[in-house]
Amino acid sequence: MPPAVKPPALCIFDLDGTLVNSLRDIAESFNECLELLGLATYPIDRYRYMVGEGIPKLCARALGQTHPHLINRLAELARPRYRVRPLRHTRPYPGMVELIECLHHEGVKLAVLSNKPHEMTVSVVRAFWPGETFGRIQGYVEERHRKPDPYYVHRICRDLGVSPSATCLIGDTPTDVETARRGGTVGIGVTWGFRGRADLAAAGAPHIVDCPAELAALLGYRGYSRTSP
Repeated sequence: MPPAVKPPALCIFDLDGTLVNSLRDIAESFNECLELLGLATYPIDRYRYMVGEGIPKLCARALGQTHPHLINRLAELARPRYRVRPLRHTRPYPGMVELIECLHHEGVKLAVLSNKPHEMTVSVVRAFWPGETFGRIQGYVEERHRKPDPYYVHRICRDLGVSPSATCLIGDTPTDVETARRGGTVGIGVTWGFRGRADLAAAGAPHIVDCPAELAALLGYRGYSRTSP
């Protein structure tokens, strides 16, 4: 068990691969679009290494070097196709609903920062955490502020009245690790998502956890359980 960090005033969570397992819905949506274009599809697990940096990057990775002229067309097809089915198979990771409830109950401010398009980010979060559990939900709006750019980290901190140094940013990819570093927050990598411990360690994650209970302990909430609060 890693030593605890100073209990944060604010926790900013990544969405896909951190709060929820959305890989199948993303993969099936994009594979359908690749089929429409007459291109080869990918096994679901392959998408672990293509997601995390927004739809344009995902399209570029799916097309590789063979069809770069189709990136915009694939994005045009994928956005509406995924928009109508983001919750077919997507569910919170085991223990995450309880952890978020525990942190909220303890008075920790909470936010979501994702590279998923903003309206879909809000839709997915609200489906599993309705009400005011999260003080701020922010998805992708424009390319220049896509993670790892720290723009929205600083904006969330400012809006919620918390300094970056009193904030933990929690995610499953090297992009999240870099976002935390650039934003001046405490970065925590989680291994239950789309990338593994080796990827997070190579990215320089200062803290890495393997389950929500370990994350709760790292944050200083050792009373957390799967039935919390």
